[in-house]
Amino acid sequence: MCVSLFSTAFLFGCGTYSTFSYSKYEQIRASRSNAISSENLSLITTRFLKSNDLYEKYKEAPRVVIYDLDNRLIALKTRDLAYYLAELCFHTGSTLDLEDPMFARMFASSLVYSYTYLFDKKATPAADPFSMEFRFALETYNHSLAQLVRFAKKNRKLANLTDLSLPLMRGALQMTKAEVETAWTPKNFLEVEVAYDYKNEGFSNQITKYGIGTPLILIRKHPEKEPIERRKYEFVAGVGQAYPGTALLTLEESYLENRNLTLKAVIHLYDPVHRDRIQFSGLDLPMESDTTTPLAYMLSGAEKRDGFTATFDGEVGLERKGLYLIYPYKKGKIPVVFVHGLASSPFIWFPMINELLSDPKIKDTYQFWVYWYPTGSPITLSAADFRGTLKDLRKTYDPKDEDSSFDKMLLVGHSMGGLISKLMVTRSKKEDWMKVANVPIDQYNSLASDTKEEVKRVFDFTPLHFVKRVVFIATPHRGSSLAEGILGSIARVLFVLPKSVIHNIGKAYNFLTLDSKEESIVPETYGVDGLSPNSLFIKVTGDLKPEVKFHSIIGNSKFRDLDWINDSVVSYDSSHLDGAESELLIDSDHSVQDHMPTILEIKRILLEHSGASRK
Repeated sequence: MCVSLFSTAFLFGCGTYSTFSYSKYEQIRASRSNAISSENLSLITTRFLKSNDLYEKYKEAPRVVIYDLDNRLIALKTRDLAYYLAELCFHTGSTLDLEDPMFARMFASSLVYSYTYLFDKKATPAADPFSMEFRFALETYNHSLAQLVRFAKKNRKLANLTDLSLPLMRGALQMTKAEVETAWTPKNFLEVEVAYDYKNEGFSNQITKYGIGTPLILIRKHPEKEPIERRKYEFVAGVGQAYPGTALLTLEESYLENRNLTLKAVIHLYDPVHRDRIQFSGLDLPMESDTTTPLAYMLSGAEKRDGFTATFDGEVGLERKGLYLIYPYKKGKIPVVFVHGLASSPFIWFPMINELLSDPKIKDTYQFWVYWYPTGSPITLSAADFRGTLKDLRKTYDPKDEDSSFDKMLLVGHSMGGLISKLMVTRSKKEDWMKVANVPIDQYNSLASDTKEEVKRVFDFTPLHFVKRVVFIATPHRGSSLAEGILGSIARVLFVLPKSVIHNIGKAYNFLTLDSKEESIVPETYGVDGLSPNSLFIKVTGDLKPEVKFHSIIGNSKFRDLDWINDSVVSYDSSHLDGAESELLIDSDHSVQDHMPTILEIKRILLEHSGASRK
């Protein structure tokens, strides 16, 4: 009987113990999970609650537990307690809608508690950057600030941040000032989005850096009051710009020592294109950033507007024509200008630009611009327009020629874009073209004065003194036979020339080609005509040598001996130029710019150009 009672008591009064194996990755996921990454509290906060007999109380009345722990924090100033409070507030706030009156209170409190854990010197002991609490506190800080950005956006408070006052579990958080490092203040941005809210498509690599701060997308539309001379360069085809930003909030006083119940704070807005670290309160901290998502956000708007047919519509291309700054002009940074090829657009360059921004040396040294032009137009007309645009941009942003970095400009051109870039660093006289076309000087002398000026603009040029290096990618210096075949014929059918271009062709080209006595020359009405090996353009420019340093990146879809190398559009003989600083063959078709070996070569060239490779 006693044995039976003892057995019953043992079975019902005592627990049983056992162990079992975790499945693959289960343990690491459980230990890394917290209120930021899941609907549950972290193991360390759960352990704290259970060890203090607060776990069930928190489930029943979370705000009561938070208030009680806040009083304990003020009394004891225990650093770990600040983290537990931060996660509890974030966890509780995550169950609320933006419209809930407690939403702002919970996330503002979470922000203050996590800041207290990370930076408050009054808290003890000192923060341990190797602890899980430290890692989680950093995540909680960043994502609490993200929630407050969403709240401020919802309540239209972003333009006047200093008017923003947020309730805390004890007192209120008052923004006293905004310190903005970006080129424009929050008032200039039509919208602000949290980068965490978007995932992108189109980029094979997401360029993010982890640290302190909340990554933002700063959306700047086409402001009517913007000076026209700058407006034309700062908006990609009029769709507006999306810039990366990183927000940071700092406290002007210790929460643990605050007695007046109003905690003063400063909001900071940093530009991750120009910095990777943040310095404050004697600390040098890595800054969280995302430069890829803003690019994808901006480009998605442009691509939604421009369909496939826009590539061939000359009038649309003329509207888009121009040189666009990806980010605001920065004195002291070397410009790199990318020029696309036939039936293409600047969008082809953004995967490369995205990768280049991941290199700190390159990001600190260079600024990236793209040129957009209607590729149906004759190449020399496009080159003349490009030349004029580069000169005008210099006058706009550096009118006194004071920026020595502008004098180190580097051009990167793909296919036809390489030919256009080549004409920026070579020289020509109209007489050279007339000689090849077998056109007598009398025919030029008989032209009207305005036609003569157009002929000079197109055919008389010298190297731009501020362009110091060119990279040719899959560039047909001696033309492509495909321009004379069925693909060239299809292109001529698809392309619609702008009326103004047709007018300029009549001025600058007719007397050279359509009336030429040289029967072997192909009349150049379209851009694709200039790619023919028998075109006047190729006959004159084919052997022109750049008067600056240049590099060649050549596609090779066969990898046989040199007689057979081609990228399916351009042969090696056409892409090769003697005298190159370097020549690299890439296992690729004509879209050489898409491939990582090409991007790595561009990185190498940029570092060489700036001298950084020697440091």
